[in-house]
Amino acid sequence: MKLIPRPFRGNLSEADIAGLREFVEIVDAGGITAAQARLGKGKSAISLGLSRLENRLAMRLCERGRSGFSLTEQGQMVHSAAVQLLADIGRFNDFVGAAIYKLEDTVTLLADDSFLFEFTEPLTRAIGRIGDRYPDLNLNVRMTSPDHIYASVLEGTADLGFTTLDRHNDALAIAPVCEEQMGIFCGKAHPLFDCDDETLTPEELRQYGFVAAEVTQEEIYSEFVRGLKIRARAPTILSRMLLVLSSRYLGIVPITFAQHWVEKGDIRELRIEGSRTHNICYLVHRKARPLGLGGAIFRGILIDELSASTTVAIRTSDVRRAEIPSSRAVKS
Repeated sequence: MKLIPRPFRGNLSEADIAGLREFVEIVDAGGITAAQARLGKGKSAISLGLSRLENRLAMRLCERGRSGFSLTEQGQMVHSAAVQLLADIGRFNDFVGAAIYKLEDTVTLLADDSFLFEFTEPLTRAIGRIGDRYPDLNLNVRMTSPDHIYASVLEGTADLGFTTLDRHNDALAIAPVCEEQMGIFCGKAHPLFDCDDETLTPEELRQYGFVAAEVTQEEIYSEFVRGLKIRARAPTILSRMLLVLSSRYLGIVPITFAQHWVEKGDIRELRIEGSRTHNICYLVHRKARPLGLGGAIFRGILIDELSASTTVAIRTSDVRRAEIPSSRAVKS
């Protein structure tokens, strides 16, 4: 006689929550095989745990086999509910910890490498404030490339990203918080180093090679840089500056970041009408995994400090994003 599974009554045990955690990781990874590294288990153990969860809930959550991995309609509903449940459990733990003035959490922030120069004071003040308030908070801060920031936030290895790169993604919450001023620079051995800015024209700039850069632009700046020649690429601001210092390439870099080498006489800014722009800086986090209390508090402190320090108003209307140069402006 076939046994009819008993309907789930909504009373979750620790084993149920552990099973739901594994289920969320399997879905995020895209299947059982891909989840092995995340969970530190073999395929058979993961498959057995998933079957136990399905039996417990009395429903099939996903299809797996030669045709690939896919969620059933019920599985999609359970996944959404599990993500919310796990986030709520995390927030509950955070709030209980905060109630006794002890926030035991881990928050990872990845930021553009140039921000160490541009936003040293607001970043250090924000780190100091949350460190003083919650000494048990484990704060991880790393400087890296914008592409790596987005990839890390999406895969969940970083809680927050602070970057100038604006890449629309439905899975991410992307909020503009401040701006950095950008200019065109050349090295001391470049043919334009000793030129008179008053006689320099955009047409003359287009005769020389540029390091590719993705910057937030208004339409007028897109027109200015149209036709510039890309002769090199660099994933980070530091690597872009290395190419500018070689005097073989022109580069669009943050003005504050460049100041150190300007004062040494190694580079100079080429100032002609329209050669400067403002790059919008964004705080990024993943929608599907709401920030815990530690991440939310740190995000709020960052916004406070950055807003208090920036002297440039954020202009989010009529903004364009394009790789320099580009054949046309790309709407963000």
